[in-house]
Amino acid sequence: MPLEPAPIPARRAVSPLDHRVEAATGHDIDTLWTYRDRGVLDEPHAHLVDLHRELARAQTGVVFYLKLLHRLSSGEFEVDAALLTRFARTTDQLEQATDTRAAAAQAVIAALEPIEAASMRDAGTLSTDRRCCSPSPAEPSSTSTC
Repeated sequence: MPLEPAPIPARRAVSPLDHRVEAATGHDIDTLWTYRDRGVLDEPHAHLVDLHRELARAQTGVVFYLKLLHRLSSGEFEVDAALLTRFARTTDQLEQATDTRAAAAQAVIAALEPIEAASMRDAGTLSTDRRCCSPSPAEPSSTSTC
């Protein structure tokens, strides 16, 4: 039997907060998304990744309406009342998409701040790293329980 090809992961949109998420967690976004899909993140990190996915979807919406406006203004279409109506409708949709993106970004920032504060103390290790190789609570001087 032929082997099934590995599924190709969906491309994600680049969000304006990717660099902060990566700096706070010490992992790139794709790795975090993979860890989330596998269920190995603790609650704060899982919540952050879920919110980041919402932000990425919102960013995709903004990019879509920007590209649509670009296409409408490219000269491909005759300038008439119908085109102006499409401009107005697309501009309204872009405004809604940017509002959605701003709300999603605020949610990510709110979830990210405690993780950033903790990363300053923990030197950027994820909960999965600590669960695997954490110091023994009975022996604070021991290096790990692995």
